[in-house]
Amino acid sequence: MELGTELGISWTEGWSMRYISRSRVPGVEADFFITESRQVLANTSIPPGTYLGIHPTTQTAPLKHHNMSTSTSTPTSPKVWLITGCSSGFGSTIATLALQRGDTVIATARTLTKLSHLSTLGATILALDVTSPDSTISSVIATAIAQHGRIDILVNNAGAVLEGAIEETSDAEAKANFDVNVFGTLAVTRAVLPYMRAARSGVIAGLGSVGGWHGSVGCGVYCSTKWALAGIFDALKAEVKHLGIEVTLIEPGYFRTDLLAKGNKVVAEREIEDFKPVMEPLRRAFEEYNHNQPGDPVKGSQLIVEALTHSGRCEGRTLPWRLGMGSDYVKTVEGILEAEKRELDEWRDLSLSTDF
Repeated sequence: MELGTELGISWTEGWSMRYISRSRVPGVEADFFITESRQVLANTSIPPGTYLGIHPTTQTAPLKHHNMSTSTSTPTSPKVWLITGCSSGFGSTIATLALQRGDTVIATARTLTKLSHLSTLGATILALDVTSPDSTISSVIATAIAQHGRIDILVNNAGAVLEGAIEETSDAEAKANFDVNVFGTLAVTRAVLPYMRAARSGVIAGLGSVGGWHGSVGCGVYCSTKWALAGIFDALKAEVKHLGIEVTLIEPGYFRTDLLAKGNKVVAEREIEDFKPVMEPLRRAFEEYNHNQPGDPVKGSQLIVEALTHSGRCEGRTLPWRLGMGSDYVKTVEGILEAEKRELDEWRDLSLSTDF
């Protein structure tokens, strides 16, 4: 390890402590020193389990060995997950499968009582509304770090469906959908990133949708939130790659969850007569499709767990910007790409005519 390298570590009881450098983690005041042999010393008592972002600045003579637990885990070692929106659907199933492989799971939802099934399985459960103020979200993340020392994998799963034609959807309804799907994802990601940057490792996943590839009748605002996430995660992936942090946007097709069930999707209050010819078929389709979707949520969640841990079928693979799931997803995206290529070619001469 070269001097100046940042490490994320969890403090282990029994370390001896003296010498220099300042913790970069807010709320942790500690002077410490790391030698090239990764021994740690400091002059302040720190509670065991405290997560430290460490930046060594100088070197002294070799020291005696001390126990140290690094926050960087190998592909096969147990991971620490933080998953939002775990009360049902993908969040609940991903958490269950991660627990079954021996990982630590911090499961969150707005209502703790809806996480009792995961608590029984061994998950740590925390109340988290992703639309809360930044200070509240940061406090929840700090609690998770205090309990488990690190977060290896963040899954931004919390989200909501909004049904309604563009003109039918009020400003308040549109903003509320963006608050959950986009700004909630941004807020939780911002709260977790400082710890991953200190550790120089981590995986951040968002939950997109096949709707992030095309605007669907009656779901234009919802689809636009997923388009927004695609742009955000494309940029984020490039911004944190050099820090050892991986980023992917999980984009399911239609899976057999309760997403389309009444009470789980938000429906615009206003109905406009002129849009009934296009909205009524959509509503009937949703009712008929509910619990008849082609995607198996267990198989989808298994792929997510393998992809984010680089295990099983995903060992040795590089996480894609967009991780698509489902036969309907593949068929839809292939059709969109072909149509966009045809349109690009049809307008190519005029597109090229606008340069100086």
